[in-house]
Amino acid sequence: MPYIDFTELKSRTDIAQVAQLLPLVLKPHGNQQRGPCPACNKGGDRTLVITPERGLFYCFSAKIGGDFIKLVAHIKGCTQNEAAQLIENAIGDKRASDRKADVQTGNAAAPPNGTAAKLKPLPYLEAEHPMVEALGISVATAEAFGGGYAGKGVLRGRFALPVYSREGTLLAYAGLAVSKQQSPQLLFHNFDPGVAIFNAHRLTDGGELIVCRDPLQLLLAVENGIAMETIIAFLTDSISVRQFEQLASLMKETQKVSAQLF
Repeated sequence: MPYIDFTELKSRTDIAQVAQLLPLVLKPHGNQQRGPCPACNKGGDRTLVITPERGLFYCFSAKIGGDFIKLVAHIKGCTQNEAAQLIENAIGDKRASDRKADVQTGNAAAPPNGTAAKLKPLPYLEAEHPMVEALGISVATAEAFGGGYAGKGVLRGRFALPVYSREGTLLAYAGLAVSKQQSPQLLFHNFDPGVAIFNAHRLTDGGELIVCRDPLQLLLAVENGIAMETIIAFLTDSISVRQFEQLASLMKETQKVSAQLF
């Protein structure tokens, strides 16, 4: 069975979408959806509860709950690895169907990250801000990357960094935590962080490639003398097989002789 990265899979879909792939009959109930459990076939018509905003489900009959992978495993009576494969296959089939429909109707395909075709830079970001300085990032480095403290917007209260495609198209902004009270996980708005590699658009051909685990580590490296044309970073907590394939393709394209992962 092919390897499925659970974290990467969860970045591309949610429990509401996955529930539509299952033989479920659910009705809205406040912020939840409830219905009978086809796996247990007992307990009444409110046994299975899905809470989309939390990405969780619970079956009162089986006393089982968890994320959408566990939901599929419960309903289908299979392992979580098998459930993840079923979800991956269904998502792939749906995307292929959508692309075919676009071609048949003459519609242009939407960007893979779901953002608008032309995302505009955020003019209100503050490169010179105490919270940015506290991260160890100078004004010069923040400005060089087009980032700054977001005083408003979806990433309000975080250090926002633009994310570009390899071709230099602005795809999204990543929100970095600026205090211990904030979640260290990068925040995005309507964007799949697995489709891009941070700073890849600046790479020059030849030489060695430096690969960081996250954008902040990359900025700190540049702050301390590493050339920004030689370094990239992933945008996800874990590195998927797909991202390693992207990295290999990027190295081939830029003729990198080797890569160091930090």
